[in-house]
Amino acid sequence: MMTDRELFEILKLHIEQGDCRTEEVSAILSGYKNAGGEQETAKSLAEELAGIFSGDEDLQDRAYDIYDIVTGWCPPGLKVWEKKIKEPVTDGMRFEDEDTGVVFNHFSFCEFIKHIMVAYAHMSYEEADEKVMDSFVAYVPRTLSHVMFYTGELDYHWAMLLAHGDMYWTKGIPSNYNGFVEEYLLWSAGVRQKYNLKKAYHYYDKV
Repeated sequence: MMTDRELFEILKLHIEQGDCRTEEVSAILSGYKNAGGEQETAKSLAEELAGIFSGDEDLQDRAYDIYDIVTGWCPPGLKVWEKKIKEPVTDGMRFEDEDTGVVFNHFSFCEFIKHIMVAYAHMSYEEADEKVMDSFVAYVPRTLSHVMFYTGELDYHWAMLLAHGDMYWTKGIPSNYNGFVEEYLLWSAGVRQKYNLKKAYHYYDKV
């Protein structure tokens, strides 16, 4: 039987050696699970590893790849536990690297996407809430690069992707609001005010 500390040392070695978002790491975690290992314990070990490697961005990213497999925020083929561990989304998250920082309002980001889906994909709020909170946009970011992934596309695009699926634009659904800018900006300002939603992010230079 693999003990918790043995799992920790095995995963630490894999982080030092190379990529960790792999079938090999998934198999190691599956062996730990089958021997009676608990998902919450594995999650705590992955968080501990991320802390140990906090001084090296690449190594820390590998630790977070393990964290993603443990918590279920990964491709289906890598999932070990059926339960996806979800964490509350919050505003006011702050991430920095040597040159750049960002304040990310994750709650407001997710809520705004839900309201876009209601208004422009004609879904109920309950349907939009379920889709958003079970999707990648509800994944709590761990690094600046995670936030940059979210903010690299329009909120409207994420909303349409979740509502209509991959390649939705091939169905005649616009991927941006260029064709109705004034309407959209007026609507979005009203929604943010009505529901007290903050701007999703603010980047700043560390100088």
